[in-house]
This record gives sequence, structure tokens and C-alpha cells, in this order.
Amino acid sequence: MSIKQEEYSFYYKVKNESARKRLGFKAGFFWCTAKKQSLALSRGELAMDAAGFDEADFARPVRVHFPVENDIPPEGVFDTKFCENREPGGEDGKTLTLIPGAASAVKSDETERADGAGTPAGENGIQESHNPPANPQLTVVATLPFRHRVLAQYIGEGEYVYHVDASHKKEILRLEMDTDNSYVQNLLLAAENVEAFKKAIEHDIHKIVNAVKKVFPVDGKTPELATVIQFLKTWFETEHIDRGLLVKEWAKGNRVSAIQRTESGTNAGGGNKTDRNPDYEHTLDTLDVEIAMATLPMDFNIYELPGSVYRRAKKIVKKKESPFKEWSAALRATPGILDYSRAAIFALIRSAHPEFYHYPGRLQGYINANLTETDHENPTEEALTAARHTPEKDAVEEANRQLAAARGEYVEGISDPDDPKWVKTETSPRTNKPEIVTKVANGIFDVTALLKGSSIHGEKQEVETTVSEPEMPETKPEPQYTWPEYFEPGRYEGVPNDIYHAANGISSTMVKDARVSLMYYEGRHVSKTIKKERSKVLDMGNLVHVLALQPEILDAEFSIEPEIPEGTLTTTATIRAVIDEYNASLTPQLSADEIKTLLEEYNSSLPAPVPLGGDKDAIGVAYLELPDDFKRIVGDDKNFTASTMKACIKEYNATLPPQVRTSGNRDALLEQLAIINPDLVAQEAQKPQPLKVSGAKADLIQAVKSVKPDAVFADELLDAWRENPGNKILVTRQQYETALAIQSALYAHPEAGKLLQNPTRAVEVSYFGIDDDTGLDIRVRPDVELEYEGLRIGFDLKTISMWDVKEDSLKSRLHREITMRDYHLSAGMYCNVADLDKFAWIFVNKDEGYHWVAVVWASDSLLELGKLEYRRTIRAIANAMDTGEWPAPVTADYTDELNDYDLRRLEALREMA
Repeated sequence: MSIKQEEYSFYYKVKNESARKRLGFKAGFFWCTAKKQSLALSRGELAMDAAGFDEADFARPVRVHFPVENDIPPEGVFDTKFCENREPGGEDGKTLTLIPGAASAVKSDETERADGAGTPAGENGIQESHNPPANPQLTVVATLPFRHRVLAQYIGEGEYVYHVDASHKKEILRLEMDTDNSYVQNLLLAAENVEAFKKAIEHDIHKIVNAVKKVFPVDGKTPELATVIQFLKTWFETEHIDRGLLVKEWAKGNRVSAIQRTESGTNAGGGNKTDRNPDYEHTLDTLDVEIAMATLPMDFNIYELPGSVYRRAKKIVKKKESPFKEWSAALRATPGILDYSRAAIFALIRSAHPEFYHYPGRLQGYINANLTETDHENPTEEALTAARHTPEKDAVEEANRQLAAARGEYVEGISDPDDPKWVKTETSPRTNKPEIVTKVANGIFDVTALLKGSSIHGEKQEVETTVSEPEMPETKPEPQYTWPEYFEPGRYEGVPNDIYHAANGISSTMVKDARVSLMYYEGRHVSKTIKKERSKVLDMGNLVHVLALQPEILDAEFSIEPEIPEGTLTTTATIRAVIDEYNASLTPQLSADEIKTLLEEYNSSLPAPVPLGGDKDAIGVAYLELPDDFKRIVGDDKNFTASTMKACIKEYNATLPPQVRTSGNRDALLEQLAIINPDLVAQEAQKPQPLKVSGAKADLIQAVKSVKPDAVFADELLDAWRENPGNKILVTRQQYETALAIQSALYAHPEAGKLLQNPTRAVEVSYFGIDDDTGLDIRVRPDVELEYEGLRIGFDLKTISMWDVKEDSLKSRLHREITMRDYHLSAGMYCNVADLDKFAWIFVNKDEGYHWVAVVWASDSLLELGKLEYRRTIRAIANAMDTGEWPAPVTADYTDELNDYDLRRLEALREMA
């Protein structure tokens, strides 16, 4: 349902006399077309703000009838001239009527406009009148063409021009047509080439034109068009509050691209000239890099920065390491910090107490007291000395020295001469020094010779020494090689896996991740929210790779399940057999039955106690059998009660020796036997104890160890292997035997065997380079490379599982394997970066007992397809890095369509229906 729009017009009366004097008019007028009044009022407030007026200076707007006048202002513009001679009136008080005394002036204007039709046109088409009217015709500037609007503000001499008369328009036309006036022509051309300028409101056009005249004085040197365009773009991109500062900086000759502010909101500076390169754009981010470099311990040329120092500083900034983090927070909050020279920043940081950064208050106080500089462009000698600036150190030479130190070589001024690792011997003069950098192919250089003598190659340099008298050789550790944090473009041999995978550059695997989607690439390699740790679980492909290409490093990478020696105790049954054999060899011990028999014999030899059971007569008979000493009852028969007689019997029985217990286990019976025959029990304790033959397997193992410490147990051998103290990849015997069978199949193949065992082959060579299209760092590492008949050939070894693929379909399945897994993309990238001429894959089936081998060469068209797909993907990565946009694999809705098979099935079902 549509809502009919109507025209709303409002009269804005200036609130009081003081506001009228300040503003220079008594009322404003605004009209627009809207669906409802509230929307029109909102637009009026926006127009008022755009015209540079404050709503607080006006009374509540009054809606008036839409005026039917020739000079009504444009729609949507807050006008201050239309109501100069009009005010609300009429019967309803809502009709704009002419103020008495102003009607004649308005009529005169209308007459003049009507008469003007017959007036002859003067120069530039402006009609001239030798008798100009007392009230000239005025034209609102906002209704003029764009170029005239710009020139109207240009001729305003700094004042905001709202409307122009005929003489003004004549001057505007003259300036527009004056091609000799380069200043005006450059201004107009620049304005038309800046989109924000063409969309600007009149108030902003007034400000920018006056800004141009301040930055480039009219009576001064005419600015170049490109410079004017640069200023206009910068002015419109700058926040309103900072435009005044921007104009001041440009007027002083500082072509800043933005007004930078500290985190507290103060001006960060950056407009004046410093000791930095004039073409260098100094920002708060570049300040961070300088702070990080100043926190490093080494001295260097602060104006020709060594590459190694710069990269280390970038890493410090990225990781927000201390003390950089604290220094950055303090200096970023310092007003005008970008105005100070690089030497001042270095001197400030390097002169501070090393513990200041722990205390933010003291650090800020130190900065306020010591960050003083008068000539930012020419630092003093004292500042350069405090900054530890060493101009005598050439940047390239220093970088070479730092890299040499990183390789483990002794470098004067960097390495510690007192470190015991340096072998202090006098070397013989080197006459024939081999080249340490050799060319491998067009644009590819082998830097492996740089690493000779390092521990990773397992070779030690022979050093000839002159010794005056025999001495015992002092054993000193060989210097350990440290791989560089940043690999320069070139060819490197022997780079360990963990170093290569953590090195700079985009690898072919990373490019494949980007082929999944840029969102996945960002999660894996940028934000790293997708974790994919390298597992120590066996990958048969890795094991076959090592056995076929680098068998010498098998023990360093893998831990093979140990073979069980003959005689090793493996099962519970074999352990029990050992225990039984040991127990049988022992002197027999008294059994529980034998001990019980001895106890019963002892009990039978003891006097029997008098029974207490029975009636009074039976108890009386038992009482009479007591010895006389225990017959204590005297008197007549009434004293012979059952209880008194029992008491006497109990007293007698208590004097008899007690019997021992004959129930319980063997240990309980032994305790009873110790009472009556302690010597026999002592003899029994001297006999070796038999081992238990029941319980858990671990308990049985401990029992056997107690009597046979040299026994070997299979469980312990396997447990020690599984503990994996070397953190290697565990390989079972069955897996190892399968891998050996695959190795044998590869070596026995007539083509694959020649390639894999070629004595000139090089394995796992790393190449680092820079992509020509994007400038991104890239790296590759083919499995094997070799040279044959002048051609550089590379190939990869791939394990597959295709036991169920028919012979006729095998080639198509291998092609699908190559394209679906992007093997051809890797091959194209290898050929580009490593300058390979041909490439092949060696496929071997890993299913147990079925190890066939296929050597598949990449055709020129397949390599071209891989190269093109690689270039397209690397460009997409570069674009995502620049824009920060990492799109998902599906970004738009789509309709799912039937494929050929489903279409045929649909037709068949239609016919059946």
C-alpha cells in the first residue's frame, strides 16, 4: 500500500534579538516532500545542521502554506534569504505574506526579470543594463552548476556566499572561461576529479575552497593539479575536527596524509620534517617498529636498517614482547610524539634504566623529562651517541655479519670471543676458496655451501694447526647452527621438517587450503583458529617416503617395535612355568596339615579339663574328682550347690596348661606351633619361601624378578618402546614389514628404482622465492630432484590404496587422484619456483601384499593447468590480505540442478508414469 506524499513548508523564526544580530537574519525557511510531518521536521533539522546553524537559535518551527513564488528556494535546503521580506500572516496566520514596504521591491524585481528578456546580451552572454535596478536579481548558489558553485565561493573573499547577483555571475563566467588562469583551472579540474567534492554541500564547498586558498596562496606559485587533488582527497577523508590542523600542516609545506592522534585524543604530530627519509610516511605503527628496534641490544646504523634487525623488530611488535609493549603504550600516549626524530626515540629508550618499563608512572615521568628536541631534522651528536648510531656500519655488510652469526660462525663485534665454543687455532692461509653460492638454474642459487661445517650436515671442517709443543687436545663443542628466522630467496639443503614448515613463505599445501576456501585458509594460517597439529601417529606414506628416499634418517624419525629375543617371557603361562620350576627346587616346607597334626598331638598330651556340663549330680561327680586343694566347700549338703561346685571346677581348670588352636590358614597354625615348639618354627622360617602362582600378571612379573633379576619380559620391552622417550613415530613390526615390502617393490621397478636410487639425486631440497605477480613469499620442497641430459627433473612419491580398482579404470582413477588432490598445482608451483623442466609422480599401492608401482609423468598441458590455478589462487590470497576479506566457499544462494545422470533418470520415470 502506498502513502501519498505532500509538500511541507516551515517558517523558522530566530529566537531572540541577540541571535538575530549574530546570525544576520530574522528567520529561515525550509520545504520538502514527505509522507508525514515528523519526517519533514527531521529533514529540516538535518538541513539546518548542514547549513551550519544551531537549532537552539530558532523558535519552534511553524508550518505554513506552500508559497507560490518564483524565487522559492530549492527543495531540502535551509534558506535564510527567502523570509527577509516575508512573514506568516493572512486570516489563518499560516500564509507567507509580503511585509509592508517590501512589496514594491519584489514587484520591481519581477519587472526587471520580465524586461530582461529584451535586453541585449553583453560579453559572455550576460545581459547588461545601463540602469541597474535598486534591488538586483539574486540567484541561490545551490541552484547553480557545480563549477559555478565552486567559483562562487572562490570570489567570496573568505565569506560564505549564499546567493549571487548578475555582476557575480558575470565574474564567475569570466573565471570559468579564463584558460590562462592556471590556478582557477587546476582548482576546477581537481574538484571534478574528487567524488567527495562533487557530493559536498555548500557549507563544505565554502570551507574547502578557502582551505585551498590558504594552503596554496592565489598570489603565490600555482600548485600542480596532482597536488591539489591530493589535498582535496585528504581534506575530505579527514575528520571535521582535524581539518583545521590539516590545513595548517599543508600551509607549512608538510604534505601529511592524515592528522594522527594519540590514544588519549591529543595530536600525535607527524607534520614537521625529521631525520627520516622525506618519502617515508611516519605513523604510530612505524613508530612501534622503531621502538622495537631500539629495545634490541645490538648497535647498528639507525638510518640504513639491517634486514635482520628490521625483521626481528616486526616480530617483536607482532608478539607484543616486553619491554617493547610498555614503551609503546607510553610513547603512543605522548602528544606530538611523531614530530620527534628517530635519533631522539632511540636515545630516549637506550638511555633509560632497564627496569623503568616495569613502572608505568616512572616511565611516563622519564619520558616527559627527557624527550626534548629543538631541531627534529638535524639531531645533535649527543643524541646520536646516546642512540648508539653507528654510521660506519654499512647496512648490507651488517646484515651479512648478522646472518653469519646466526649460522654459528664467529663474527667480530657480535659473537662473544670468550665463549668456549670458538676453537682458537691459527688456520692456514686459504688459497683456493670454493664458491659458497652456486647457480643451480636460471634465477635459482644453492646456498647449501654456506652451511658446510655445521652440525646438521654431520661433517666437521679440517683445520690445520701449528703447535709448538705436544699438548693434550682440548675437547670443545662444535658450534651449533641456527637456521635464519627469515629465508632469503634461494636453494637450501638439509632444512629440518619443523624448520621448513615454520619458515616464511606460502607453501603448496597452503595454496591447496586456499583452494578449499579463503575462509578456511584464514582459519588455518592467519588467525589460526583451526588447529591441525602434526600427529605422531604413523602415516604409512611418511614411513615409505623415508625408507625409499632417506633410509639413513629412519632411526631419527621413527621408533621400530623391538624384536622379542628368544627366551623372553611373553605370556602368563610362561611366567607361571618359571615360578613352578623355582618352587619345585626349594626345600619342602611344613604343610598346613602337618602343622595341624603336631598341634593335635600336643593337645592330646595335656591333662583334660574337668567337664562343667550336666545336671547337679553330674557336676557333683566331677567335683569329687578334683584334687583336695580345690575342694573348698564345707558344711552340710545345702552348701553343695551347682554354682559353688562349678566355681571350684573352673578354678581347677584354670590351672591346667591351655590347648592350642588347630584351625585357620598356615600362617595362623604356625603362630600356634611357635607357642609349643619355637625352634621348629625358626627352622621353618629359614627355608626359602615359594612364589605365589596366582594374581595379576604384573604381580607375577615382580615375583619372578625377585628371584631371577635377569629375566626378560616382552611386556616391559614393549612398554619401554611405547613410552617413546625420543618422541618419535611408533612403528609396529607388521607396519615395518609392510613398508619394507613397499620399498622392495619400488626399488625393483625398472623406472622407479632408477629414479629413487640415482646417485645424483637430491632429496627434500627447499626453495624459497617471491611470487612475481603478488610479491608474496613462497616456498616449495619437491621430494626428489635430479639432472638428466641437461634437464632438471622433479618428482614426488605418493602412496595410494586402490586394491579394488579395475585395471581398465586405473589410469582415469590416477588422473582423478592427481587433480582432486591438487598434485598438478603443486607440480606447477615446483616448476615455477625451483625452475624444473619436467615432473613426475611415483605411485605405489600400499595395500598389504599388493604393491604395484606406476610412474606418471605430468604433461605440458597438465603442468600449465597447475601453474594457472596456482597463480589464480595466490592472487586471491594476496587480494584477501589487502582487503581483509576472506569469503566463505558459498556466498550466494543458488538453485540445485540435475546432472546428466539424474536428468536421464527423470526422463525414464516420466515415461514409466
